[in-house]
Amino acid sequence: MDEHSERTRRRILYMMHVDWRWIKQRPQFLAEHLSVDHDLHVLHRPCISPGAQLTFSPSVVSPFPLLPIPWSWKGLRWITTLLQQWWVALAARHFRPDTIWLTHPALVEMLPEDLAALPLVYDCMDDALGFSASDNRRKLLVRLEQRTVSHAAFILCSSTRLCELLKERYGQEIGAKIFLVRNAGSFCTLHQAKDSATPDIHGRRLRFAYIGTIAEWFDFGTLLAALDRIPNIEFHLIGPVTIRSTPRHERLVFHEPLGHDKLAHFAADFDAYVMPFKPTPLVEAVDPVKLYEYLAFGKEIIAVRYDEIERFSPFVHLYRTLPEFLDVISKFVARTLDRKSSVTDRSVFLAQNTWHARSSHICQLLGGLKATVRA
Repeated sequence: MDEHSERTRRRILYMMHVDWRWIKQRPQFLAEHLSVDHDLHVLHRPCISPGAQLTFSPSVVSPFPLLPIPWSWKGLRWITTLLQQWWVALAARHFRPDTIWLTHPALVEMLPEDLAALPLVYDCMDDALGFSASDNRRKLLVRLEQRTVSHAAFILCSSTRLCELLKERYGQEIGAKIFLVRNAGSFCTLHQAKDSATPDIHGRRLRFAYIGTIAEWFDFGTLLAALDRIPNIEFHLIGPVTIRSTPRHERLVFHEPLGHDKLAHFAADFDAYVMPFKPTPLVEAVDPVKLYEYLAFGKEIIAVRYDEIERFSPFVHLYRTLPEFLDVISKFVARTLDRKSSVTDRSVFLAQNTWHARSSHICQLLGGLKATVRA
């Protein structure tokens, strides 16, 4: 390691609001890539829901859990805050970080006073307020997000819509420290997927797959309408389910989540991929990791249309309405759907949108932070 690398290498206390064992997404990918150039101590929020569908993926990072207690006990939030602050202080005692990384505004309350004074990076990967279940929870998150944004040395947003939302809420002047760092694709998945054979689709049902979390934004109505009208198709949903009930249909098949290293091999058995989301304000702020992953699999992709993913239109069949969705599915079944892009076009796009590239951009930003010496 050269002198410049030693001088710019930072010690980052990397705090995540999702369980490290949740399906692999932005926080895990960035932590792994940043750990090449910086020292990371990862604290993640362990999932305490009974029967949670977690996965295991090999990683160069060894994460540690935050205390396994709810975000707040009813009426006793100050107790959970103090307990988490104590735990974070204990975790940081020997690591001695010089930078704090937060993936959610609620985490800012868990920082003890000495750590709260360090340079902070806020990685805004979703609209945190869009998940609020109540007005009181939303008001609390507004205060915490404003505190996070105000203190942050810089803010990373995974979509242009998130950049706009933060400036609308907290003032255009924060725009100087907001940087667009989109999601990306995994080179490992791309490498495996290139070797995947295209299955024989003659004389059987066509299999469409969805890979990701199945939550309140998932549009079951569109899938069920397609199943009712087109008999020789199946939809396979691979990932954790976070809603209480799901519809039943003999050609709607649920699979447990898989480790990321197993996805490419499993995905080779499907004919095309779908992203059937309800275009809610929450969804419209998302740059979906799954579209990058789908592209690496080399099959046709059908996704709901909204402004943030228009840039995928050369590679993805986008729809707004149920008739448009049915039209694309019907053409695919009839073998009359025009292929969206060539292998070369997809490869060029994916090569420009890797987690390595995202991490390199972030490392440049981290290099601009002043050195911090803790007493």
